[in-house]
Formats: sequence, structure tokens, C-alpha cells
Amino acid sequence: MSDEKKLAIIATKGTLDWAYPPFILASTAAALGYDTQVFFTFYGLQLLKKDLNLKVSPLGNPGMPMPMGMDKWFPVLGTALPGMESMMTSMMKKKMKDKGVASVEELRDLCNEAE
Repeated sequence: MSDEKKLAIIATKGTLDWAYPPFILASTAAALGYDTQVFFTFYGLQLLKKDLNLKVSPLGNPGMPMPMGMDKWFPVLGTALPGMESMMTSMMKKKMKDKGVASVEELRDLCNEAE
């Protein structure tokens, strides 16, 4: 049996909120010396496009923390109000930038460089 550490990750969704986990896990594992593979399902293929235009899913992610006050009404209104998808996408991008989190494009590039 080989001593080589390996990790397989499945990217199942092509939305902004679900793009971060596979790339964060893959780049971290590669930095720790793991032989890392990411499998992209049909919907996950959106993450491989040259020009990413990812948005937060209009159905939302029930595990995603919401700003105070939004957590009660967003699941109901998130799919009903026009422009809600754009607003949530802008809010998430701003929050990630304010916290110093790398963009999806930067994380994807890190993963490619680690090959």
C-alpha cells in the first residue's frame, strides 16, 4: 500500500456559494502534499468556464449564515423578489473581499498551479 496521501473532491454545484468549498479544500490539500483530484459533475462544470459569472443560488443555501434580520425572511422571499439573486451575490462578494478571502478565480488558479 502506498504512503502517498490522496484526496478526491466532488464539485456538484456551479453557484458562487458552492464554488468555494471544493477549491479551498483542493488548494489546502495540495499545499499539504496530498495528491488531489476534483471531479466536476454536470452542474459543477460551470466552475471550469474561462470567464466565471457565478451567482448565489436563488434557492439559497440553508447552511449559509445570513446578516441579522435576513435569516427569517430570505428563504421565503429569496425566490420571489426580482433582483434578490443579484443582491445576495453582491453581498457575498463584498463580504468575502472585506474578509480577505481569495476570489474563486484565484483559488482555481492556485489549484491549477499545484498540479
